[in-house]
Amino acid sequence: MTASPKATRRRVWPFSRLAFRLMVTFGIVLMPLALLSFVQIRQYQQEASARAEAAVLGATMQAALPLIDQITRAEGAVAALATAVTPLRDDPAACSALLRRFMAVPGSSDYSFVGYIPRSLRMECSPGGPLDLTDRRDLLAVMDAGISSVRVNPHGPVSRTSVLIFSEPVRDETGRVVGLLSLSLPHRALADRGAAAGLGPGGGPDVSLMTLDRKGQILSASQGLEDAELRLPALPDLVTTLGENPGSFTALSVRGEERIFAVMPMLSTGLYVLGDWPMTDTDARLFERTFPIIAFPALMWLASLLVAQLAAEHQVLRHIRQLRGAITSFAGGNRRAPEVPLRGAPHELKSLGGAFEQLMEAVVHDEAELEDTIHQKEVLLREVHHRVKNNLQLIASIINMQIRKARSPETKGLLKSLQDRVMSLATIHRELYQTTGGSDVRVDELLHNIVNQILKMGSRPGAPFAVETDLEDIHLTPDQAVPLSLLVTEALTNALKYASAPPGERPRLHLSLHRTEDGRAEIVIRNSMADQPAPVNPALDSEAEGAGLGDALVRAFAAQLATSVERSQEGGEYRLAFRFTPTALSDAEERITT
Repeated sequence: MTASPKATRRRVWPFSRLAFRLMVTFGIVLMPLALLSFVQIRQYQQEASARAEAAVLGATMQAALPLIDQITRAEGAVAALATAVTPLRDDPAACSALLRRFMAVPGSSDYSFVGYIPRSLRMECSPGGPLDLTDRRDLLAVMDAGISSVRVNPHGPVSRTSVLIFSEPVRDETGRVVGLLSLSLPHRALADRGAAAGLGPGGGPDVSLMTLDRKGQILSASQGLEDAELRLPALPDLVTTLGENPGSFTALSVRGEERIFAVMPMLSTGLYVLGDWPMTDTDARLFERTFPIIAFPALMWLASLLVAQLAAEHQVLRHIRQLRGAITSFAGGNRRAPEVPLRGAPHELKSLGGAFEQLMEAVVHDEAELEDTIHQKEVLLREVHHRVKNNLQLIASIINMQIRKARSPETKGLLKSLQDRVMSLATIHRELYQTTGGSDVRVDELLHNIVNQILKMGSRPGAPFAVETDLEDIHLTPDQAVPLSLLVTEALTNALKYASAPPGERPRLHLSLHRTEDGRAEIVIRNSMADQPAPVNPALDSEAEGAGLGDALVRAFAAQLATSVERSQEGGEYRLAFRFTPTALSDAEERITT
């Protein structure tokens, strides 16, 4: 007994393996834990972000207090000066003296300019003397607005540096705006306050404070105005996002960096203080500094799968492979009862190994008994065939004794023909038990032996035959092999008897066996004939004299094969052919058992 080649060569897909299915099962079981871990880490990250934003807002408020105080004092100063210069607007000397006294007050040294600008734009009330501003027509628009304002001038006309200009309208007794009081605060002074609070290029981490007006224009920046716009949050509507209440948020800057921004509105002036802090200085992105947040639960999930795989390998898979190896070896024909090494295996697998060992012992025992039975049947069958052959040879010997006693040539001829047929039967039985196969017969071997035996019995002295055989390997059951052999023997005997050839040539004999396209078997026997006007095979011609016995035997054997014989004569050859359907061995065995 051998294993099926298809079973051993069949491709095994990865998803059909036990290891893969265990990993999938454990993966599904552990997936909720991985999702829970992801949710918890995400919540922690959100809480950390909220804490970081709150901390940044507090730090921004603390750092912005000096700036807010300075801006608030500048707003208060310009408002007070606008009220003070109203009665002195027509007296440039008194007005200038008032402003000089203001500039001499301690704490006013940060201001770079202060002056009253009338609608004529010819400023005469200023500590620094008269100044012609007729080219600054934009100041008229500020006067017409009639409200306090804060503007940025990168090139102040007096200080020649970037300044923050606080403006307050000056009104006459009727309430009409007749001028503008302006107070300039250099950005240098704001930067000094930022550095004192731990901000700025030399004063601390990469953070900055900026002031913006209602339109989102940058008024001041502790890190300088050069790259201040790159630090703003990249938002489509910045002013709306800033709102009217203090708060903080996380966003990408115009430069593309993720940062935390804190906003403090100055409602009295309509300005905003914007704090800019780098994200890396907080713990809000603890898990995103080196790998994304999903990586940690994913690694936990993969580690769990690996542990599950190792456990399955140690407890189950390696024992199953050992058991499979023993089963495969036994199925491949190894009957030495291979040992199944299941040391350390679970109880269930040990029980399975024990059941397999019992199965091996039972199969080996049953196979031994079956081989003994088959051997006995083969010996008995060969003995039957041998005894039949001996009996047929005994009958042939008795006929031979009668031939010697016969007086007339006709009687001797008939007895001789009968003796040849009996010897042919004996030959067939001898070949049947000598041909390979216990339950089936190889027809090519059988017919080859019959041809050789017939040639020995029927060849004429001095006229050897030129024999050609073309036999295909076809197996038949004994029920078909016997009538087929008898039919071929009868046909070959008559072919040898009546074959002829022109002078100087040897008679030709051809025997072929082939499968046809419809699954049937075809046998063709041809023998050469000298050119004669009449048929020369009277033994196979039902109309010829003395052809009754040979033709009857051929038709009887053909009927047993469920076929008929076709005869033809052309081209100097006599041809006999017939087709039959080979019976499957399983059908023959079923017929015998039933």
